[in-house]
Amino acid sequence: MHDDPNDWLTVARFSDAVEAQLLQGRLQADGIEAFLADRNHVQADPLIALALGGVRVQVKARDIDAAQAIIAALASGDYALDEDFDPGASVD
Repeated sequence: MHDDPNDWLTVARFSDAVEAQLLQGRLQADGIEAFLADRNHVQADPLIALALGGVRVQVKARDIDAAQAIIAALASGDYALDEDFDPGASVD
């Protein structure tokens, strides 16, 4: 447990910066502030990704449980679109 709820903690790591950005966007859409550590290094030199541990998705300690729940929901397919989803249809 961390004493400071504002400490940044890593909740996920990706070797691909785009995957990390997708998770960051999902977390932010759900109101969780998220930061990508080492994204620029990995994008500039993908071969260094392994040495750095990939792109780290970080959230504030106070949001760790909510972020982990979102990551679990993503992994289980809760955010998946139906096969008949029409991105051009209006949302009412």
